[in-house]
Amino acid sequence: MNSKVIVLDVERRLAAASAAEMALRATLSAAPVPMILLDLDQRPLLFSQGWFDQAVTSRASQLLNHHPLFLSPEFTQTARRCQETRAAETCRVEIAAAPEGQPRWFSFEFNAWPSDGSPYSRLIAVGRDVTEAVLAARETEAARQSLAEQNARFDAALNNMPHGLCMFDAEKRLILCNAAYRRLYALPDRLLEPGTTLGDIFDHRRSVGTGPKSFSAFSVATVEAALNGAAATSDVELTNGRTIRITHNPIATGGYVATHEDITEALRATAQIEFLAFRDPLTGLPNRAAFQRAYDDAVAAAERGGEMFGLIMIDVDHFKDVNDTLGHDAGDALLKGLAGQLKRAFRHGDTVARLGGDEFAIVLRDLKSEADMIRPIELLQGLLRTPIEHAGQSFTICASIGAAAHGDPDDDPTHLLKNADVALYQAKYDGRNRSVVFRPAMRTEVEKRVELLREVRLAIGQGEFELFYQPVVDVAANAVAGFEALMRWRHPEQGVLPPAAFMAAFEDNDLSLQLGEVAFEGALGQMRAWLDQGVEFGRVAINISSAQFRTGRLAEEIADKLERWNVPADRLTIEVTENVYMGWGAEVVSDTVKRLHATGVLIALDDFGTGYASLANLRQFPIDRLKIDKSFVQNSQDDAIVRAVINLGSSMGMKVVAEGVERPDQLATLTRYGCDQVQGYHFAKPMPATEVAGFIDAFSVRGRG
Repeated sequence: MNSKVIVLDVERRLAAASAAEMALRATLSAAPVPMILLDLDQRPLLFSQGWFDQAVTSRASQLLNHHPLFLSPEFTQTARRCQETRAAETCRVEIAAAPEGQPRWFSFEFNAWPSDGSPYSRLIAVGRDVTEAVLAARETEAARQSLAEQNARFDAALNNMPHGLCMFDAEKRLILCNAAYRRLYALPDRLLEPGTTLGDIFDHRRSVGTGPKSFSAFSVATVEAALNGAAATSDVELTNGRTIRITHNPIATGGYVATHEDITEALRATAQIEFLAFRDPLTGLPNRAAFQRAYDDAVAAAERGGEMFGLIMIDVDHFKDVNDTLGHDAGDALLKGLAGQLKRAFRHGDTVARLGGDEFAIVLRDLKSEADMIRPIELLQGLLRTPIEHAGQSFTICASIGAAAHGDPDDDPTHLLKNADVALYQAKYDGRNRSVVFRPAMRTEVEKRVELLREVRLAIGQGEFELFYQPVVDVAANAVAGFEALMRWRHPEQGVLPPAAFMAAFEDNDLSLQLGEVAFEGALGQMRAWLDQGVEFGRVAINISSAQFRTGRLAEEIADKLERWNVPADRLTIEVTENVYMGWGAEVVSDTVKRLHATGVLIALDDFGTGYASLANLRQFPIDRLKIDKSFVQNSQDDAIVRAVINLGSSMGMKVVAEGVERPDQLATLTRYGCDQVQGYHFAKPMPATEVAGFIDAFSVRGRG
């Protein structure tokens, strides 16, 4: 339908309108703003030119009462209110857009017509496009909502932070803070208001015990630095024992923001990690890693400023035997006891460390002289004489100590570790349970011994060690009573070497055990061969080392070997020196010799008079033979000692054997004093096993003659 037909139809319907209404129509029709004339049933009668110009609705739909505009609740309800009140009413209506367009909004103001108070018959609605205003308002609301959401998120983040946060202005007045800051310092609500001064907050913290231990500890300089544009961090220890790490950062507008992190537990965890990483769990002493760190620091100080420092290395003597014989609990008690004595002997600032096992080391810094290192060593040796009580047993700690000092700026301080090790090795070689301070000449001696031990290990593996036998003669019967088995090294280049050439091997625990095994296996195997051959060799004496006793298994091992070789126990004599009886583990030695003696094995106390045995020891241990050391036999000035030992043995029911008899006059003197048995070059030097049978036969013939 074209616009002309529409207009004619409207005109026909409005033919009865009054002149005033016609004037209204004419005015409204030409209006440039969107206007609409409605009857009292809210049906559109006329649209203004502006209505179509602004495309409120199309011309094609202007008489369609079912257009969404006229069906919208806002439009119809506002028109009804206007009818009821005859007052102006307004509403805002959204005009649906074409599929490709944007929606639009119009504001309509309704008025009754005529407005002079006479009965009205029409409604006039004037429209105004408010799309831009609506969109602007929506953008404003969206921005406000976004800001509100951001603020909510900021507040949530701020108050859920694990660390305290606060912001102060350039006058040190509070701008904001979070919940963690309040909890950290127990702040009341009155101090959380913006404008509260930093001084007021500090006064409160001091009153409730959350202030710094000292004001300087808070490091006022960090606050001032932040106010002057520089970031700064300080750790503050509070009076309640907590430690807070405070980081100040300047802000562009003046003032600063600070984070407050409670690092108390982190410090404790770090300390625990430090303890586990650098502490020995058994003794509580610094461990090898801590020692290395202290040693490296001392070396650096020596190289940098010529500082004198000392290094002490300590090994517990025969510690393995303590574990093997008394148990690991006793070994642990010994180590803890030694740790306690070390702490008492050395300065608080010295690094006293357990390197592992029975090895300890001490780094002594800032020494004035070597005497500063020797004094605590002497104090320690005195402390170690105090017995340790454990599980009803009492034992003392014997330790070998090697020490070295660095004081010459021209020397390389990194060599000190090796020097102390050399001194420790020398202390062990000298008999253990003593201290040795490094001297340069020791290095050559130790290197020789180390090379010797290497060669001995190789020689044992290649079977170069064998036994020679020296006869023991019964004086009264003038007959061979037995032989002493003596170790010899058949060196491929140097020929047959006596024990003096490889004595260092007997000082080494492992090599001493290996040589002892060679001696037992060789002697028992040879005894079995002689028994099978009908050779009357009497008894064979084998020397037993301290290391063999300290295993705690010697009695069982000898019994097993005698049974395996089928050698009667009364064919075997074991020789033990006085120092073995008197050294560590005397109870183990006593128990071992008692069990051996009970099986028929003879016990001989070797080198009597050169050690520290007492008459009480002679009564305590089952000793069958006393052997007089050759140093007494060969010195005529010691005749009184020789006679006293012979009389002592006779009175206690022991036979006495004199060693080192080389001349007839010595034999005559011993015979006159009543000595039971003798051995020495006067009768024969130690001989290979192949010569024993012939010697026995020859001596027997000579004896009969």
